[in-house]
Amino acid sequence: EQIERLKAYCKAKDWTIYKIYTDGGYSGGNTNRPALQQMIKDVHNKRLDMIAVYKLDRLSRSQKDTLTLIEDEFIGNDVEFVSMSENFDTSSPFGRAMIGILSVFAQLEKDQITERFTMGRIGRSKAGYYHGGPTPPTGYNYIDGKLIVDPYKASQVQEAYDRFLRGYSINSIWHYLHNKYGGWNSAALTINILRNTVYIGKVKFAGKE
Repeated sequence: EQIERLKAYCKAKDWTIYKIYTDGGYSGGNTNRPALQQMIKDVHNKRLDMIAVYKLDRLSRSQKDTLTLIEDEFIGNDVEFVSMSENFDTSSPFGRAMIGILSVFAQLEKDQITERFTMGRIGRSKAGYYHGGPTPPTGYNYIDGKLIVDPYKASQVQEAYDRFLRGYSINSIWHYLHNKYGGWNSAALTINILRNTVYIGKVKFAGKE
């Protein structure tokens, strides 16, 4: 729908469309997006003299990135910038002033989304739900947002604790477990397991346990 409206807008302005750049599935919170990077290359190669977006946050939700792209990449290469929804362009002084103002609100929106996401994760952590990345602690599988015990690997973790409590050294523990089960590739892995408070029912988030 946005593309069709932009096409109609360009036709009304009698502008020739060189290319339509879309980054489906990529966050507007960063500039490391394939289509955006291709557009910047086309700007540097003097293939464009104007860039039009449906809305300012389609370019970026970051205030810093928005201003850098418009001022350094576009205007710095004699390419004007137009936002259809906000109805302004950088060819006018008012348009250039509005770019700065609107990019502040784009950044505010991004910060609010991040804040809500962080609050949600803090709430889940306080409720005892694990958030530790895609690789769960040894002895667990991470399924549908929950840690599920893997009996085979859990027995190995229990054996590591048992041998440690009986006075065996870290090196002897990991050598023993590696020889018996395989996969125990370093003393550091054994130390991390013995220090991991997940095994006593605690979770960490944002530096708090």
